[in-house]
Amino acid sequence: MNRQREIINKFYQSYKETFYNDMPAKHMKPLQDFQKIEFGDDTYQQDINFNNWMYNKNPSNDRYYCLQDNQVVGQQSAIATELILNGKRINAAYAIDLRVRPEWKMKGLGVAMIGALMEKYDVLIGIGVSDEAYKMFMRQGWLDLGSTETFIKPLDMSCLKKRTVKASFSTSLKYFIALLISNLSNFYRKYFSRKSKFKKILNFTKDHEKIVDDSLNKDIISSRKTKEYLNWRFIDFPGINKYENYELIDNNIPRAFFSIKKTQMNGTDIIIISEIHAEKSDLPTIIDYIVELSIQQQACNIIYNGFDEDIQHTLKSRYFFHRHEGDRFVVYSSKPELEARLMEKGKWKLNYADSDAEFFLLNDEK
Repeated sequence: MNRQREIINKFYQSYKETFYNDMPAKHMKPLQDFQKIEFGDDTYQQDINFNNWMYNKNPSNDRYYCLQDNQVVGQQSAIATELILNGKRINAAYAIDLRVRPEWKMKGLGVAMIGALMEKYDVLIGIGVSDEAYKMFMRQGWLDLGSTETFIKPLDMSCLKKRTVKASFSTSLKYFIALLISNLSNFYRKYFSRKSKFKKILNFTKDHEKIVDDSLNKDIISSRKTKEYLNWRFIDFPGINKYENYELIDNNIPRAFFSIKKTQMNGTDIIIISEIHAEKSDLPTIIDYIVELSIQQQACNIIYNGFDEDIQHTLKSRYFFHRHEGDRFVVYSSKPELEARLMEKGKWKLNYADSDAEFFLLNDEK
């Protein structure tokens, strides 16, 4: 491992003088030209509002690009977070948007760009990485934790007809059976679930920060989230369709909260469960309310993607069905003593919105 780290550092040292981490970018035109080629036209990486939100409103995030002969040849971004591990705060980041021009591949540039993040962070997290990036990460000594967990709850049979990709007969039959079971569960929960008071969140406060902090303990690997982070992520997100944020109230004090977002997938409306922070005993009440909101909004499906065994157990009890379509999940630590703990996948608590998994929604909303 030390030998591999030496190789990474060697490439980083050879390229670091050509790296820029500025916002707004000093070389905006070459950077936009690179992004159009590597990410595609009209993607969020080129959106002015997105970049202002991503890097100016949250300056702890990083965007490195490499300039060679007045041409950008590589890019690497990171979403900074404070990971709670063994009860301690660890400097960590989600590595996103790694791209290198074809003619610069196999020259160590991709390794060097990851090396820039390794210099700054004790733990790096990658979710949904490409096959090419995955192979490079494995050579660098990253840990493969499998994939995120995905659950779906069907709500409307007519949605199969609205799909841009037509479903096969077997898929339609499976969906119908799942929908029948799901609807029977919804009917039961509607009349027999505990009624609780929910209120929309217009601005996250110290009360919500405390709910997150109270859930952090030595047994769980998760990110600490301040009220500033929550407002940046779920109130200020620059999409046309905003997140819906709700708190569970007890004696006029919030005791739990969640965030959801309505978007489209395959031409049908879906609700994504982005964030939940609650005691285990409150999760059934929250999931039941999300189902109620989704039905009111005439969504076709509800989707959850992430790591949280308590949430997953509750979803199963509400007839959300497990799908083997999760995103690849890898981690890296510059501190070998942390690796054994990081490998405990069942201890991770990550929500769908923690990385860049939901940024694609910006493209859908244009």
